Amino acid sequence: MNLVRIFLFLSALAAFSFGASSKMENFLFNGRWSHADGVSRVSAPASSITFNAKASKIMVTLEGQSRWRLDRDGKQIDQFEIGSKEEHATKVEDDGSFHKYRLIKISESGAPEVKFYGVQLEGEFGDAPKPSSRRIEFIGDSFTVGFGCEGSSADDGSLEFEKTNASKSYAYLLASGFGADYQVNAFSGRGLVRNYDNIVPKWTLEKLYDYTVMGSVTEYAKPERWNFENFHPQVIVVFVGINDFQGNPPYADKRKFKKSYAALLSKLRKAHPGVKFLLVSTKIWPNDDLGPTVKEIYDEEVAAGHADLEYKHVYTSNVALLGHPDIHSQEELASTLRPIIARLGRWLSR
Repeated sequence: MNLVRIFLFLSALAAFSFGASSKMENFLFNGRWSHADGVSRVSAPASSITFNAKASKIMVTLEGQSRWRLDRDGKQIDQFEIGSKEEHATKVEDDGSFHKYRLIKISESGAPEVKFYGVQLEGEFGDAPKPSSRRIEFIGDSFTVGFGCEGSSADDGSLEFEKTNASKSYAYLLASGFGADYQVNAFSGRGLVRNYDNIVPKWTLEKLYDYTVMGSVTEYAKPERWNFENFHPQVIVVFVGINDFQGNPPYADKRKFKKSYAALLSKLRKAHPGVKFLLVSTKIWPNDDLGPTVKEIYDEEVAAGHADLEYKHVYTSNVALLGHPDIHSQEELASTLRPIIARLGRWLSR
């Protein structure tokens, strides 16, 4: 389950006889994770594992093509790539004190899911970090993922896998800035009811959203459905629709889009009583249909008596890979949305 302590040994690490091997109770998980048989599975960008430790060396065992960032007390100390199942080691300065470490999945592309087997230390674990009193969820697409944000131009010859960094997306910047527990439920190329260029039309965000490991729904006969009781956000940022109305036509039917959007809000209100929403839109090409359509949805929600949401139209500099916001634009986007989210969550101080 997400953001809970599960008292199970990680069987994959049971054979080690030196240092400290992790138990699930050592960790605080952010994002949608599936935990079973001593293995934790994930696909969502910016998903993370936080733990306290006093150590000189940290060894993480992972499987599945992915890129990761390791922070110590909020500052990056390592970044690495994983392919097949392997253990990655990071040497750290052991000053005799406990520090807070966070392992962040910064990639989206690659394997449909990643498996986490555990952590071994040359040192000792401290108590697991406590969950935050602040909780936020982001629902979106490649802009929310941080797709290609480290690219130097729209086509600089880089692979999207190499230039995507979810830890530099506006979503992660906001969550970490508020000290909030979070989920980033975002999937590049997917729209709410119509995907970019109508790719994999069966699996729009409308359908994917109900699953725990969204990237692997086609890999299993019965993919695991997400239990909404596992995480109750106080604020949900909804930034969807770019792919519904962009790329090669035909675009999404506006009536269908509006109906699905309203149904999503209703579903989330039922799952999370008292939740607040920030609806976000931006300028798109060629018809710029997203902004007016989301504004209509907002106006209709207000007219229906809902006072739990705000709307913001944003502007981004899409100069990174394949016309996506670069890291500076992601930072500006976070700055634009921060005061609205603080007001909605009543998070007026850190």
